Amino acid sequence: MLEKADTATVRDLETEDLPAVAGLFQKTFRGTASVPPSLLTYLHEILFDHPWYDQELRSKVFVAAHGQVRGFIGVFPARLEWEGRSLRAAFAGSMMVERPEEHPLAGARLLRAFLNGPQDLSLTETANATALGMWQKLSLPLDVAYSLNWLRILRPAAAAVNLMENAVSAARLLRPISQLADTAAEKLGLSVFHAPAAQASGRVRFQDAMMDEFVDAALTLKQEFPLRPQWDRHSLEWLLAHAAQKRRFGDPSWRVGISRDGEPVACYAYFGRPGGIGWLLQALCKPAAADDLVDDLFGHADGTGCAGIRGAGHPWLTPALITRRTIFHGRTFYLAHARDKTLLQPIQSGQALVSGLAGEKWMRLIGDRFD
Repeated sequence: MLEKADTATVRDLETEDLPAVAGLFQKTFRGTASVPPSLLTYLHEILFDHPWYDQELRSKVFVAAHGQVRGFIGVFPARLEWEGRSLRAAFAGSMMVERPEEHPLAGARLLRAFLNGPQDLSLTETANATALGMWQKLSLPLDVAYSLNWLRILRPAAAAVNLMENAVSAARLLRPISQLADTAAEKLGLSVFHAPAAQASGRVRFQDAMMDEFVDAALTLKQEFPLRPQWDRHSLEWLLAHAAQKRRFGDPSWRVGISRDGEPVACYAYFGRPGGIGWLLQALCKPAAADDLVDDLFGHADGTGCAGIRGAGHPWLTPALITRRTIFHGRTFYLAHARDKTLLQPIQSGQALVSGLAGEKWMRLIGDRFD
């Protein structure tokens, strides 16, 4: 039986809703009804203990006529700055509706509740095809530059098995065969996928870094972007501490590029492990260092044995990625909305730092599991 629209409500999330939201998350994204305690703890941390928590920018729940939570959209606050102006922003993520055939308008109502909030900028970097359709019905187009997900293959057989495992877990049994195939191709000189050794340009020297050194570099390099997060050391360390827990793609590596005069001109953080496909969390650089950053990223991932490395849209890296055998594809979609359309200009021109650590992909809700 369909729920009548006027008998259901959309309201702000309360702490007592978290068990229902956790259960809905597990059913929707993990295919299980079991709710691990760690998920409840994590939800409270990112939804109520965020360093930029805003009482007016809370997540939304769809409550059916009988009072049960049947839908949810995560609202994650962000503080941005542009031309000396402080902006309130909010990212929408993890939208889910239980039994959507009974509540066909729930998703649209949750999205509208989010967009009608007090934020200056409404953003998402994780829209799937369904969510993209909802945004576009409101005449809100996707942003192509930040939606260009990419993949650089380093070991083709192992990369193919990794991709197969996303659909069929039993494909992991093929890992030993894929390793033999890639090793044989390398010995015979048949592999053209390995990243060439990074050429020493003389301009930038990359080195492994501790997390606090990465923080120092990121706080400096964020100034290269006209629209950027108002990170301070506390907020950035909080985000990185959460991101560092996200080990599905391997262990984190922090790299910083230093110029000849000793100043940081590039930095990046990625996760990777031998035989797996690594994942780039964040990359920042001065424009002249983009080629050096991409070369070092691919070379470092190759040297650690990754089958490949992938990432979401980093428009400032796109020219360098295009010229280095990188595959671009649609995986998730980036969308932005503002009542003041001038705020969208730096996003549309690819000059905004509004993804990764500056977005929502640092969260374990995206691509991680809870025990």
